[in-house]
Amino acid sequence: MVLCVVVGCGRKSGKGNTQGFFRIPSVVKHQGEEFEDLTTERRNSWISAISRDDTDTKNVLENERVCECHFVSGRPSPNWDKFNVDWIPTLNLGKRIHKQKDVEAATKRAERAKARRKRLQGKRKLLDQRGEQVANMDFREASTSTSSEIVEDHSGEIQPEEPDTQQPDISSAACAAMKKQWRLYFTTLKHRQKNLPHFHQSTLKLRLKSPFYTGLPSFEILMVAFEHVSPHVTRKTHSLSRFQEFVMVLMKLRLNVPFQDLAYRFMVSVPTVSRIFSSWLVVMDTRLFPLVSWPDREQLWKTMPMCFQHAFGRKVTVIIDCFEVFIERPSNLLARAQTFSSYKHHNTIKILIGITPQGTVPFVSEAWGGRTSDKYLTEHSGFLEQLLPGDMVMADRGFTIAESVGLKQAKLVIPAFTKGKSQLDPVDVEKTRGMASVRIHVERVIGLLRRKYTILESTLPTDFLACNPNGPPASQIPMIDRIVRVCSALINLCPPIIPFD
Repeated sequence: MVLCVVVGCGRKSGKGNTQGFFRIPSVVKHQGEEFEDLTTERRNSWISAISRDDTDTKNVLENERVCECHFVSGRPSPNWDKFNVDWIPTLNLGKRIHKQKDVEAATKRAERAKARRKRLQGKRKLLDQRGEQVANMDFREASTSTSSEIVEDHSGEIQPEEPDTQQPDISSAACAAMKKQWRLYFTTLKHRQKNLPHFHQSTLKLRLKSPFYTGLPSFEILMVAFEHVSPHVTRKTHSLSRFQEFVMVLMKLRLNVPFQDLAYRFMVSVPTVSRIFSSWLVVMDTRLFPLVSWPDREQLWKTMPMCFQHAFGRKVTVIIDCFEVFIERPSNLLARAQTFSSYKHHNTIKILIGITPQGTVPFVSEAWGGRTSDKYLTEHSGFLEQLLPGDMVMADRGFTIAESVGLKQAKLVIPAFTKGKSQLDPVDVEKTRGMASVRIHVERVIGLLRRKYTILESTLPTDFLACNPNGPPASQIPMIDRIVRVCSALINLCPPIIPFD
């Protein structure tokens, strides 16, 4: 928990509190004398604005914070922006506190607090005595009598209404206590709304540009995903709210924005952005990956698109294909050989993906080296364990896995081979033509996945491939596996690209 250091503020961080807290700026000595003088002036100005004589101005504690309520825009400006109004805190600054405490004032405050406790105890005893009387009332009569006596006008204040003579009587002490509780509730609600300006401003902007920054089709779906993930994440900084951290991670996946750019946009350090991205990605992988699930056969048949029914009836279960993502050349020679793709002529990782005829992603494998063949990857990725007797798998010519699929009592459908043939039979031509018209949808989904989340189109650093088998569970899975799974789950939240008709 972090407390605001400004006199008379008393705001603190905690669960459900989205306020930002900012450190007292320090003196930067490694960027030149001019910048050192500027940061020294700013630090002294902050200490002067805080106006606390009970704090050593020469050695202010590193854990002291100032909340966002003391800035016009809700956050301090950068060090170089000296003429900005938020270069120092200017709002709601309390009066100076001296080291010599006022003993008489402290004694009076203690007496008033003691008197309030006594009055509260008396009210609780009175309410306990009247509790049995209210409990014996019929639930409907009690609810109507309570709601009729308390109404809210347009200004937000609670006004009493004329009591009905036919309703049961409730003691005046109980009514006063309930009215006080309602007033306290609405006052607290208004106070919370006033203290969340940046959250509402950011949500208002994202309502207009949510697909561009997050890849999700609507703001409502974005909030559903945020509420599903955020309770399980530990905040890495008090300068940003949970919603801002969540949007930062989606911006990295969607636009592949460098960490340096994100640090500049959100006014935090680059290591902070890296920690936020790593911690949120672990939780998003855990909470969102269940969206990538194998479909039920009956539901699959009921919602089979017409383009598949014309060519293959309702037998097609999944269409599989592999795609590769470029990576930096590893320094280890063995890793360099395992990741070099003769097809792409570059160091890559290969991922097996499967889509349903409806266009959703029910299976995505771990990342393998680009040198791995399609057959080996399919047989060792766990895909065959998902098949049931009677399933039909559609693939390209490179997937020579007919025997492996046949052992699961399923059927593999691939285009006809032309090797050793001068011309295909008319039956094979029609079969291949019908297959090509529907198998192209897996290429469309892969293209959508990589275009929507452009981090999969770039050249990934080798840090995303590293893992620690002997470390904690979060570090045993490479970052690239989590990225692919999270992007696939977010794709399933978007409308399908395959028409049903």
